[in-house]
Amino acid sequence: MSSAMALTCVVAAGAAGAATLVLDGYTSAVQTVNVASSPVPDTPSSVGATGFNMTDTATTESFVAWCLDISHYLMSTGSSQDYGTTTDPYSNSYALTATAIDRVQAVFDANYATLDFNDADQAAAFQMALWEAAYEDDGNALSVDSGLFAASSSGSTDLANTYLANAEAYAGPEVWNVSFLEVEGYGPDRAQNTGQNLVTVSAVPLPAAGLLLLTGLVGGAALSRRRRKAAEV
Repeated sequence: MSSAMALTCVVAAGAAGAATLVLDGYTSAVQTVNVASSPVPDTPSSVGATGFNMTDTATTESFVAWCLDISHYLMSTGSSQDYGTTTDPYSNSYALTATAIDRVQAVFDANYATLDFNDADQAAAFQMALWEAAYEDDGNALSVDSGLFAASSSGSTDLANTYLANAEAYAGPEVWNVSFLEVEGYGPDRAQNTGQNLVTVSAVPLPAAGLLLLTGLVGGAALSRRRRKAAEV
């Protein structure tokens, strides 16, 4: 399944800018990732990697989210938690640099339209690529094989590096609106079991000029068909 078809929304703001989200389950089987090094304090040596199927209880719309908080645990399936969007991720855990935020954007822009997140290897590889983009030193090239953040997973390591190479080579426009979702109600010293900060995206709307062009093309095609039918009569 293409992520472009499955993603329908970003978290809707409720009271005080927060939204209550429910974890419905996972996009695929969870792959084990062995973490060799991480700058994030208390990172486990072994973590699970896949996408998360979430629902916003206010809108009942569903979307897919990913972990950007490797040292904390997500809510259990069926449970709910309050989140807010932030432009300065993350005040309650490991803060991302401006370079890291740009890298996360590039990982989505370069790969997400063709990602099958129901495939366990692809989902795990994409999650690993996001962790590398978020946690690697700003001056290092992106690779999960070595560096400030390094990890491996059977069937996903090489693919994660492919996603990262695509991101580093990407020179196109931003095609996804990235939203950083922060667990509400906790400071930076929160316990590991207090929830996990997430990231999700929605497609960037087509500019008005593009919509007009598409409308014109569709209208022109319809007119051409009518003319052909008239000529055949």
